[in-house]
This record gives sequence, C-alpha cells and structure tokens, in this order.
Amino acid sequence: MSLLHLNESLLYRSMNILFFFMPWFFFKSGMFCSEQRKDVKPFLMSNARKFLLPYVFFSIVGIVIAASVALINEGSLPSTLLGECKTLVLKQAIHFNAPLWFLLSLCFVRVFFNCIRNAINHYLLLGLSLLFAFLHYLFLAKHGLYWPGNLCSGLAFYILGTKLKNLQYNKKIVISSLIVLVTIGIFRPTIVTMYGNFLLYENGIYLLWYPFCLAGIIVFNNLIKHMGFILEHFHFNDIGHHSMIYYVLHWPIALLIIAIYQKISAAPNNWELLVYLCLSWLGLLPLMTYVFNTKAMARFIGK
Repeated sequence: MSLLHLNESLLYRSMNILFFFMPWFFFKSGMFCSEQRKDVKPFLMSNARKFLLPYVFFSIVGIVIAASVALINEGSLPSTLLGECKTLVLKQAIHFNAPLWFLLSLCFVRVFFNCIRNAINHYLLLGLSLLFAFLHYLFLAKHGLYWPGNLCSGLAFYILGTKLKNLQYNKKIVISSLIVLVTIGIFRPTIVTMYGNFLLYENGIYLLWYPFCLAGIIVFNNLIKHMGFILEHFHFNDIGHHSMIYYVLHWPIALLIIAIYQKISAAPNNWELLVYLCLSWLGLLPLMTYVFNTKAMARFIGK
C-alpha cells in the first residue's frame, strides 16, 4: 500500500500489528538451523541455488519491467537503468523488484552464521548484531545505505530463532509475549521498516521494535501450532508452498499495473488502483505459480 501512498489510511495502520513478518522469516529460518556446523562449500552452493539464482533471475525480470515502464511513461531508458544500478548498490535490490533484498540478506545470514558459529559465543554475536543495527539506524539509514542494517537485524532474529525454537512454546513465555505485544502496540507503537532499518512513524522508539517483533513472532508461531489444521483445511498452506513466486513477482507486477493505470486513467484514484492490483495478483500470480513449477522453470525459484 506504500506504493499507492495510502500509508496514513486506517487500513494500512491497522496492518501495523503484522510488521514482524520480515523478522519472522529470519527467525523461522533459524528454527530450522542444524545443531552442527555444515561443510562450508556444499552449504554455500545449496544456498546459492536456493536464494542467489532467484535473486539474479528476478532482478533481470525487474529490469525488463523497469524498461517497459520507462517506455510507457516516455522516459529516458538510460537514466532509468542507471537509477536501478545506483539503487542496487545502496539498497541491495533494484527498485523494480525491491523485495529481493530479503533473498540476498537471508543467504548471507545463513552462510555467515554457519561459518562463524564455532568461533564466537552466540549470545555475544547476538549482542553485536543488535548494537551494529542500532548504530546503522543512528548514522547510516538516513543516508539511504540500507543493507548493513537489515543484515545485522536479520542475523539477530536468525540467532533468536536458533535459541528459542523450543522455548517459545512455554506457556509463561507465550503469555509474557502477548502482554509485551499488546502493551507496546497500544502505548508506543513502533514500526521499523526492516529493509531500510528506519522508523516508519516518528513517535516510535527504535529499540522497542525488537521486543515488539519477538513477541509478535512468538504469539504468531503458537497460533500456527494450535491452528495448523484450520490452515490445512482451507488450503492456506498452499500459499506457503509457493511463497517464493508470490514474493519475487508481486512487486514488479504491481509497478507495471500502476504505470499502465496512470497512463490510461483520466482521473487516477488510489483506492480504485488498489482494487485493480488485487485483481491482477489474483489472476497472474497463480498462473505464474503454475509456470514456475514446471520442470523447465523450477530452477529459477530455487527448486
């Protein structure tokens, strides 16, 4: 909804409670981290196939969409491509497929932790990750250099996932997490955009974001544990099985639809555009799911 400049809408603000979803992916990956260090080369190759190949392929898709939008808007193609290159360096992913930052960060975090896990105390590494994320927030985030912040916060949540994968289901921890989530959410709502590691609203307190997210993750994981049968019954788990396709394609599709709509609409309306985006996703993403699950295309989504 940020693409449509609806950040101040009631619908967008009501979704703020879900702003732990990106840290959740790092935490969840940490939950499945092996107990022992894996051989570096095979582990690196496995992660490259799973994360870096989709990153490169769908960056190219984003470049094609960027060129298409430039032609639709009668803009300068060289300037558009140069801008995408600058964004890639500073923000880890091109603008026309910005969500790809997550693939690069998660790949780095997994490989880095596996390499260093026997050389440093994990709680010390957790503390250093949080410290450097905070320093990035103070000094670098405002200058548009994004990747050091999300790498540090991603590593912190990954480590928390390895340490709390069993403890998070303790009743006392669940109740405490619910209290923390509700208290911060009501009295000092703090939302940090993990991608850029900056506060979304100025009245938040950056350091509260970590307990807020951790509490949200624990509550959410417990809900999933006890309500998993409902998700399976209504086939919501199918979305999880195909999440890579939805994740890497929803953004460039949205930008292309926005460019077309603004070009042909006499009186653009962001709420009307939101409806068109949702209809486009409902139609195109399942189709792309079918295409990229074929034998010939599966490699491009890390399978």
